[in-house]
Amino acid sequence: MPTRRPISPRTSAGRTIHAGAVPAKFTSKGDASKVERLNSTRGRILTSAERLFAQRGFNSVTMPMIAHASGITAGAIYKHFDGKADLFFEVVRRAVQASSVSAAVGSPSDVMSLPRIVGSYTTCGLRLLRQLAVEVHYASVKHPEVRRLLRRSLDLQIKEIGDYLASGQQAGKLDPAVDAELLACAVLVFIMGLMHMETLVPQFVGDTRWRDFVRNRVAALVGVAASTSH
Repeated sequence: MPTRRPISPRTSAGRTIHAGAVPAKFTSKGDASKVERLNSTRGRILTSAERLFAQRGFNSVTMPMIAHASGITAGAIYKHFDGKADLFFEVVRRAVQASSVSAAVGSPSDVMSLPRIVGSYTTCGLRLLRQLAVEVHYASVKHPEVRRLLRRSLDLQIKEIGDYLASGQQAGKLDPAVDAELLACAVLVFIMGLMHMETLVPQFVGDTRWRDFVRNRVAALVGVAASTSH
């Protein structure tokens, strides 16, 4: 699924807490136990939410259900997340970060790696990510907040892929006459199609022939020699 910047949850005092970070008021030595509890609670919420969203879908999951599964009160969730949509997107972001695709996207030094990155979305290991991605799009139809966050995420991803492709053009590795933004949109459409593999072509999940075919088609789309996609 497309990568995104985290939507930062806030504390009740309005302080921003990025994933893995700690608010300033908890940085003293005497508050070490509070820091540990904060991070532990956030992790339990995300783990429980990931399981419930994957099993039941966005619409069927409630904040009290997530709180019960996390062993906390529903009100405590709002110390970490603005609402269910914010929590949902953080679950998806964490799934992306945990994937091998995230590591590949995080520090690409060569546009030639793009076909390999897209091909990675066909693997068995990204089944949960594909499932969550489909659920995001389904939920966006009924929930304006999810739709807003999804639009922001997609716009960001198109820009990131476009910048990535433009750098390849500047380096003389891609045709400079091709519109980088339009090409980025085409690549993203390809990726989003792969997110529906369990529905469209379940027999190809984890199939190395299919993975290689996807790599070669993306290489042709981008304008990279097919042999460089392996």
